[in-house]
Amino acid sequence: MYRTIIIVVALIVSSWTLLAQNSIDEFYRLVTNKDFEAAQEMIQQVSTEKPKDLKLLTTCGDVYFELEKYQDALKYYAKAYDIEDENQEINRKYALTLASVNDFNKALKIINQTIKDNKKEVQNYLTASEIYIKADSLTEAEIEIDRAMALDPNNPDIYVTSGNFYYARRVYELARDNYLKAVELDSTIVEAHFKLATSYYWLATRELDRDLANELFTRSLKEWNTVSKLDSMNAKAYFEQGKIWFFSDRFADAAPPLSRYIKLRPNGSLGRWYFAQSLFNLGKWEEAIPQLIQCANEIDSIRTTATQKLADCYLAVKNYPLAMDTYRKLEVSTDFTAEDHRKFGQAAFFAADTVEAINQFKKAIDMDKDNSCGLMYSIGNLLSYRKDYEASTNMLKLRLETAACQDSLNSKVLYVIGTNYLFSSQPDSAAYYFQQSIALDSINVFAIVYLGDALIQLSNVKEGVDQYKRVLTLYASYPSINQNAVIQAYAKIANYHLDKKDYNELNRVAKKWTEAFPDNSFAFLYLAVSYQGMGDKDNSCKYYKRVLQLDPGNATAKSNMKLMDCSN
Repeated sequence: MYRTIIIVVALIVSSWTLLAQNSIDEFYRLVTNKDFEAAQEMIQQVSTEKPKDLKLLTTCGDVYFELEKYQDALKYYAKAYDIEDENQEINRKYALTLASVNDFNKALKIINQTIKDNKKEVQNYLTASEIYIKADSLTEAEIEIDRAMALDPNNPDIYVTSGNFYYARRVYELARDNYLKAVELDSTIVEAHFKLATSYYWLATRELDRDLANELFTRSLKEWNTVSKLDSMNAKAYFEQGKIWFFSDRFADAAPPLSRYIKLRPNGSLGRWYFAQSLFNLGKWEEAIPQLIQCANEIDSIRTTATQKLADCYLAVKNYPLAMDTYRKLEVSTDFTAEDHRKFGQAAFFAADTVEAINQFKKAIDMDKDNSCGLMYSIGNLLSYRKDYEASTNMLKLRLETAACQDSLNSKVLYVIGTNYLFSSQPDSAAYYFQQSIALDSINVFAIVYLGDALIQLSNVKEGVDQYKRVLTLYASYPSINQNAVIQAYAKIANYHLDKKDYNELNRVAKKWTEAFPDNSFAFLYLAVSYQGMGDKDNSCKYYKRVLQLDPGNATAKSNMKLMDCSN
């Protein structure tokens, strides 16, 4: 029985060991494939399984360092350092990571001890130089580079570090020269191409000669392409490339590398934010929407800005209900600008929520009258259309009182105010505003027609009819004026003569009307009526038939033809 227990225990231990090894093998596979985010998820498990494994601890630190999680990287490099503090590679990684969190004293203590113990190792001096560069101690950084150069003048890594030294000083010409030397010695060094690309970029931005600047930009792009070929999984390179183009407002250049970056780093929120903004600025609204949603959920500091852009995207793709919902949330939680209110109002208008649209537009106008001239005119018209004449008049008068809004629209503004008063049974005020409108635009024929209506309501019939005739006179000189107003003028004059039963004058007007508008059924209807009133059955029937040719459903023509027995 004891033998059986021992065998079972052995099998359990063996299975556990096998599972642990399988996990570690999978972890190393992910690291080899540079799937660092997936590898990160396994660190807790594998480091627990082999807490003293030097290679494993160092690799865990490498994963966190690659993901720029330096505090987490420190934890694992420190464990490795505690196990073996004479391992130069571990010491360099540990020291460089300490410098990345600004613990320069400890970083220098470790690397200087490593140099003391290994005076012939070039990489130790280069690491010391990188630490001094991070600490902005450039004189000391240069000394360490010189020491490395004395040991191995043809080591390409020395030229990379020397390039970093000049890059930190923003001497991009010398940085470029050193990176080029590194590439010349070893064309496979990714960091050299990476930094060379950024150096070309900064040189291009400083160059005043346009052709030379374009050439430098081209070289920068060429180096980025080389980085992609050498290391297609280098997420940092894609991020830096995208970031540079993004902050240069070259969004079409920024979007592709940033897209690649977030595929390699799905949790890279900052890169996603640059990508989302690039898409937004390129007008790729549909593509920007899911990115903006994720950014708003992941980054507190930009949540409001991302949500504002999200609302604008919904508006741009005509998803008006979602745009309204998003603007409404922003209005509650942020300081809304006049432009925000305008956009909210626009979304509400197209979502058929006219009440909310007007409410938002009014808020925009209250906040920024000087830049709301067009909006005040549009809202005034909308309110008038909704028969809210008082509100329309108040809005349009506000526009007239705004100095910044004194423009060519004033005539139309005065005209709409006039119609508001006319339809509110205030013909005296209506007549005043129509006259003001006509004074600014003498061929505003609708204003002239409605002025005639207002005058007639004020019992100034002759003056009113004279306004209609004025429209006909204008039409003779300006045939391009609005023909609907001309037709209205003819109809009102015709009605005036019909009411007076002055069939001869009605006949004269109707004939001119049919000549001016030979396809207008009402013109021929009045002509037919005039002949009927004059007792001319033949011509009356003739023109009633013409009415029905133009308007087969005209009830008046049918009724009068039957009354006159036009069939005989």
